[in-house]
Amino acid sequence: MERLAPLADYAPAATSLFNNMKLPAAVVTAGMISLGFATSFPELPRETPDNKHIFTPKLRDRCEAMKRLHIVVALIAVTSELLVVLWAAVEVNQLTEKQYALAASVWDLIARDCDLAWSAVNTHFVLGIIGFVVMLTLRAYVMLLSAEASPELMIGASTGTGSALCLMISIVNRGVESGGGGTDRYGATMFDLFGHYAVLLTQTATNEASPGPLQLTAMGLELMSLIFMANVLFFDNGKRKYDATDILTINNTDDDSKMEEEEECSLIDFFEADSTTADSYINGERNIVVMIDGNNEDRENVSQVTRKATKKERKKLASCLAIEEMEEQKKEQKQRDDDEEDERRRDSENSSVSIV
Repeated sequence: MERLAPLADYAPAATSLFNNMKLPAAVVTAGMISLGFATSFPELPRETPDNKHIFTPKLRDRCEAMKRLHIVVALIAVTSELLVVLWAAVEVNQLTEKQYALAASVWDLIARDCDLAWSAVNTHFVLGIIGFVVMLTLRAYVMLLSAEASPELMIGASTGTGSALCLMISIVNRGVESGGGGTDRYGATMFDLFGHYAVLLTQTATNEASPGPLQLTAMGLELMSLIFMANVLFFDNGKRKYDATDILTINNTDDDSKMEEEEECSLIDFFEADSTTADSYINGERNIVVMIDGNNEDRENVSQVTRKATKKERKKLASCLAIEEMEEQKKEQKQRDDDEEDERRRDSENSSVSIV
């Protein structure tokens, strides 16, 4: 005849377990906030004629995509660890304030009264740690590229990081498989733990006696987030599509719901009528002639025609001028950067000559 274990109060032991999860999560959260938001993401060296073939535009685009991905991963990892801290703190308070029935073991107490909280704490802690490793991987990859690391060194770093990640997942899988001993466990892998947490969260959110609308909302928002993240990972790089022609979008005065995109102006001519003549004003406003993408014949005939520019023409003129101004600013900035680079190169050469 199997002997039953004596019943006892395991609430203090359960409290210790939740505290064991809360403290590491708080420490990891502090490190992730510093790494993910307080410290700038590494960047490739500025493009020069000497390194243009090394840091190609395709490579720079890839690093920019990783920079955006790093922000999202950091956000997910930090919020996961914060959920661990919050859930563990609330459950510790519950274990201290309430009187729980006696149990055969601490696992029996957790499975009976703290199942959702315990599975949530473990799930979010694992997700946060994996997110932390991904953050480190993204940063290290760009840093190695900036240092012009050899392919052998890149492979060594990536395989070492992959080894650590595989070992972390294996540790979690072993812990889930062990559980409370015997058949008292969530499953064989961490995915069983995640599934168990999702099922419990859904059950409590849809409980008729005590519904959880915010829990249900959180699950819906998380599902939407995963869908958009998958779309970015498989079909896009997460960069906002912006084109200079976007600023040429004009509101249709006849129908506000219609938007019209117009091509970039390649040639702009602007003429003002003579302000000394009476015909130069209509209703107190200066007459202007606007010719956009005009040809030579139009230029010859433009002096014979004066009229008031339409609202659409004025908007297009302003947009074209804005484009030209931005292009001019880019050219000036590029010229300044080239001058600074040439000056640094000359200073470096002069210092080398003086040392010799």
